[in-house]
Amino acid sequence: MDRSKRNSIAGFPPRLERHEDFEGGVGNDGNMTQVGRVGTSSYRALISAFSRLTRLDDFTYEKIGSGFFSEVFKVRHRASGQVMALKMNTLSSNRANMLKEIQLMNRLSHPNILRFMGVCVHQGQLHALTEYINAGNLEQLLDSNLYLPWTVRVKLAYDIAVGLSYLHFKGIFHRDLTSKNCLIKRDENAYSVVVAAFGLAEKIPDISMGREKLAVVGSPFWMAPEVLRDEPYNEKADVFSYGIILCEVIARIQADPDYLPRTENFGLDYDTFQHMVGDCPPDFLQLTFNCCNMDPKLRPSFVETGKNLEEILNHLQEEELQPTTEGLLEKGSGMKRLSSLDEKIPPKSPCPRRTIWLS
Repeated sequence: MDRSKRNSIAGFPPRLERHEDFEGGVGNDGNMTQVGRVGTSSYRALISAFSRLTRLDDFTYEKIGSGFFSEVFKVRHRASGQVMALKMNTLSSNRANMLKEIQLMNRLSHPNILRFMGVCVHQGQLHALTEYINAGNLEQLLDSNLYLPWTVRVKLAYDIAVGLSYLHFKGIFHRDLTSKNCLIKRDENAYSVVVAAFGLAEKIPDISMGREKLAVVGSPFWMAPEVLRDEPYNEKADVFSYGIILCEVIARIQADPDYLPRTENFGLDYDTFQHMVGDCPPDFLQLTFNCCNMDPKLRPSFVETGKNLEEILNHLQEEELQPTTEGLLEKGSGMKRLSSLDEKIPPKSPCPRRTIWLS
């Protein structure tokens, strides 16, 4: 199936027009604030200041991707030779979102968060310069023919979790976490993940101030059920999106419900999915189920998820260091079984009719 098909499958709404759903900025205190549009004077002042730094003519560039409201280029600074990525806004109506994303990225600094490098001014608009990530995105990696052992897959999941843990610690949640927005950095034979695309990021609602109603935004295949139902939601919506990414990582399938089994109420069809996981480590599958819980309160935080994945990864690495003969004996003498899989299905989720064997 063509990956470029629109997200308009039965039961899932089409992709939302982002620039109409959310426009905002950052206040003087560094916190996200809802505003109708960016003030003309402040916007012109930013352009005036940044225009002395870089312009499009300062770079050579080649197009490497495109989205609904932007195009992405690999650029090289003519004077310094530095290679970066340029996210060029293509719609003037989206400039508030672009400015908001630039201001947010400028506040973030973490190895698993896309690094902001500066701005480029072209035809009166600001465009973001970021570090260049050299190996595409997670969706493309999973769709490739490359062999990805469980240690690699768990490490990829761990990178995303610690990146989102940092983002949530800063009081921000992503709201558009997808495998497309998880970029892959390849260093020799190792892979790491950098989370990108913060145009829809929002301040985490303050529960003590009441349940603030947020707009329905994001990519439908990854959106949490409470978001799709237009209910109040918080940072736990990111955890559900992450759970869908884990499903992609485990089964190496698309998030499209034509491939990834879903329930009518927008949850994960555990009964069907459990038969698509191969020899997935049981704890990794359990974590995926927990993240896809229909009840947001029962989903783990990214701090908990990161610690869980670190333990799983350490265990897998220890197993790899064991002598081959010992590993064969263990595998032959008794396979690890999800002996009581009913207990591993999160509350408010469909229970499977069968158990499975996992090596």
